[in-house]
Amino acid sequence: MKRRLRDESGQSLITGVIVIGALLIPLLFLIPLFARVELAHLAAEQTARDAARSAALAPTAATAHDAAEAALSRARARDTPGSLDVSLSGEWERGAIVRADARSTVTIGRLPGLGRIGKITVRAHARAPIDRYRSLARSGR
Repeated sequence: MKRRLRDESGQSLITGVIVIGALLIPLLFLIPLFARVELAHLAAEQTARDAARSAALAPTAATAHDAAEAALSRARARDTPGSLDVSLSGEWERGAIVRADARSTVTIGRLPGLGRIGKITVRAHARAPIDRYRSLARSGR
């Protein structure tokens, strides 16, 4: 009976299972978080590019903002994680550069009774030139 109590065979197996479990369980939560953040980053980049290009092709400054909002609504129609916003900046004249800044916010996680744990904000920007040889409508200035 004494020999059986002092026998330590199998103890390393149990220790290994505990250590592997302690390492793998956090990974099960971190991998989907990284995936959501990467999806939000890709959505912000694509929205910024689409908004800048749509605004640069618009005939007036007012329609440029409408085109950027249309690009934002198209991006929101896709399955985008978190919230998504876009803003335009730059001069509206021939040869100028239009800049679109997009921001996407992703929640880290939610706990029952506590709500959101935190959030990560991802930003992207894109620039598009207004063609210098294109005629622009005068009503937008």
